[in-house]
Amino acid sequence: MKKLLFFLLLAPLLGFVPHKFYVTNNIVEYNARTKLYEVTCKIFTDDLERAISPDGKSMFLGSENENIDADAFIEKYVSDHFKITLNGQKMTFKYIGKEVEPDLTHVYFEFSYVDLPTSVTVENNCFFDIFEGHKNIIDLRLNGWYKTVILTAEHPIESNNR
Repeated sequence: MKKLLFFLLLAPLLGFVPHKFYVTNNIVEYNARTKLYEVTCKIFTDDLERAISPDGKSMFLGSENENIDADAFIEKYVSDHFKITLNGQKMTFKYIGKEVEPDLTHVYFEFSYVDLPTSVTVENNCFFDIFEGHKNIIDLRLNGWYKTVILTAEHPIESNNR
């Protein structure tokens, strides 16, 4: 009974302990209407700003004071760190844009690939050099092929065959 009472008194206090976790969620999905693969990267805005800022200053993403080169920095950073290979062919991303919310930024890319993929290799080492313990979750939705992979600094590449 004393343990239960102690836990009930301690539990509300634990809810106020700050806890920062580092994760991105990336979706790679085939759009049958456009016949393009669409990539959505969901990234914490402050983490993205830290990664793309050349001088460590805020990029003011989503505000009227946003750095004029923010889109170019985002495109370069993600393209340098996130790679997809289908059937042995490395895909080239086309940057579409971003939507910025106070805490979360959605970054959009697309690429084209005509054949049905039978093998997929995903590499995503975004933020590994900045945040210890960071994880990149990638949901692959490729013409009826569904796979979720979690990439870490120790395991930044995943290959799968259909």
